[in-house]
Amino acid sequence: MIHPNEVMPLVSFEGCVPSEWLDYNGHMNVAYYMHVFCDATDAFLEFFGVTENYRQQTNCSTFVVENHVNYMKELHLDSNMRVETKLLGYDRKKMSYHHSLYNIDENYLAATSEWISLHVDLKRRISCEMPSALIDNLKDIYEGQKGLPLPVNVGRSIMSWNTDS
Repeated sequence: MIHPNEVMPLVSFEGCVPSEWLDYNGHMNVAYYMHVFCDATDAFLEFFGVTENYRQQTNCSTFVVENHVNYMKELHLDSNMRVETKLLGYDRKKMSYHHSLYNIDENYLAATSEWISLHVDLKRRISCEMPSALIDNLKDIYEGQKGLPLPVNVGRSIMSWNTDS
């Protein structure tokens, strides 16, 4: 059982922007935002039970099938970062979750990322149901976070425009 105090908010990543993550514009390169969000995803998976031991024992894991990143404000050299993760929903085969990346030195939201992952049988490479223990953990997380406000940019799609004008 996951205790509610562990999930309000669920901090899934903490770190500092190193010089090798900067691009020619002098801010953190987009590839490293994804790196941070991937590390946050791995921590979230570990938190609710999709560990290396789980993968070895069950031959199951999760695969990301969709994600969407929004960049709001730059992160620079030595910026201290924190990612908070909110479980948006789940069923027996999939889950949706959202990461909010903050600059904790200057107290602003730098980027967000929304994800959908499937639970997968690694041998057959198809989605499959999660065991009850994982579902129970997801339920505990969801219940522990239901009082939190909906994160910024949830459900946002990419903007398009007419190039004929």
